[in-house]
Formats: sequence, C-alpha cells, structure tokens
Amino acid sequence: MIISLLGLWLTSAVATAPQYTPAMDQSEWRISGDQFQCQMEQDLGAMGTLAFTKEPGRAIEMQLTMHAAHLELQDVQGHVVTAGWQPEQVAPAVQFSPTFINAKVARFIEQVPVVMQQLQQGYWLQLMLDLPGQEITLTVPNIKSASALAQFQSCIDALLPLSWAQAREFQLFYPVNERQPSADDAAFLKTLALYIQQDKAVKKVLIDGYTDDMGSSIANRVMSEERADEVASHLIEFGVSKNKLEIRAHGNRYPAAAGNSTQSHNRRVLIRLIRAQS
Repeated sequence: MIISLLGLWLTSAVATAPQYTPAMDQSEWRISGDQFQCQMEQDLGAMGTLAFTKEPGRAIEMQLTMHAAHLELQDVQGHVVTAGWQPEQVAPAVQFSPTFINAKVARFIEQVPVVMQQLQQGYWLQLMLDLPGQEITLTVPNIKSASALAQFQSCIDALLPLSWAQAREFQLFYPVNERQPSADDAAFLKTLALYIQQDKAVKKVLIDGYTDDMGSSIANRVMSEERADEVASHLIEFGVSKNKLEIRAHGNRYPAAAGNSTQSHNRRVLIRLIRAQS
C-alpha cells in the first residue's frame, strides 16, 4: 500500500509497522560519475535517498541517507522482495545489514554485489527501519532499471585503476645492492603510470631514493640515485611525461628505521604524487 509520509504518523498507533513506498511514477535511478567515482541513486521522496557507489580500488557500497530531521536511524535490516505488481512468489533469500550506521546514514558493503544482481533481475528492496519509538517498512521500487544498471556498469568499467588514496604515496623496498624494482613493484608502477596519465590534476611526481648505512656516504648517495632513476625510467616507459618527474637522492640520510635488524626498511624509494591546488 502506498501512503504519504504524513500518513506514517497517522498510522503510527497501529500495531503493524507503517509502510512507505515512494510514488512509482517518480521512481528513477539516476546515474552520475567520472573516472574517480560512479553513483546510481534513487530519491525516496521525503524519506531520503538510496545510492550505490563505486570508487577505484574499493568494493561497491550501498548507502541510505535520511533527509527528514525527525527520523533518526537506530538500526536497518534489508532484504529482496518481488516487484509490487507481481503475483506473490518466493523472493531470493538475500538479506543485508549495515556495515556502518549513525542517525542519518546507513552504509552497506557485504552482500551488495548480490543485491545488484537481484536488481538486474527486477527485484525490489525492502528496508526495515528501526527508529525511536517506531519501526517503518521502506520499500524501494526498481522501475525500468535495465538502462540505468547498464550505464552504471559502463561508468565502473571506465574508473581509474587506483584511488587517490592508493596512488598518492607508494614505497618500494630493496634487497642489499639491488637497484631494479621487483616484479610486483614493476607491475604496480605500470598501474600507477596509468593513473598519473588519467588524473590531470597530478602536476608533479616526487621520486626519493634512500639506502641503509652499510656503505660510504658517497656510495650510498649513488645507490639511492640509481634506484630512483630506475623507478623514473619505468614510469617514463609506461607513459608518464619526464617533465612531471623530480628525482632526489638522499643516500643514508633520513632513515625510516634504526638498527641492523631493520635496515631493509631504509633501502627504499618513495613515490609521491602532487596535485595542483583546486
């Protein structure tokens, strides 16, 4: 049964939990995003919004945001239901609980990919909202979603391979006397180079080489420069403009750790991305 938000309060004395379903003729998934984030969002009338969000390097999330000032979440439990006009049938046993919740936001991570699959098959979502003094059953329609879901997936496919948090700083560590990045580090440098090329806000890449204190100051300075140069060469090979790179060799200055047992932490190259001020 479709009722207005005002109707919730008129029926709050009824033993069963009030039910709220946004007007189906206004139900629509909106797609927005760029190479850093994709979002599929539906307005739930006066109640709030439900959004699916995907960022590079992070699992897809679902977030319920309450708009009404007098509605404060204490708990949310959700499950998949059949569409409102379909005959009664058994819906898939897909249930989900928030990973994080406060008075206005409930964020879901576990089971969200499964929920997305059920949306693709035409199922709706139902959220049981535990509010101070009452419970509300919120049904989320899923109308004409095929096109929206396809657009959302296209946006996800175009996301950068890394998030800014993953790309902004990275350290490579080296065995004694080794100058070349490891195979795993070289693979990450290739991914990082793709990110640098796509993120137009990255204006400079600082590459700082360091060593342990096992050799002479001159030898350590040379070693740290050779390691930094090799990292820079990999980035250039993978498409990063040489003009963006700034290489600095510190030798055994600025150790990250002290003591012979931790010297491996000092044999390192630190890469930092600098973005232009917005």
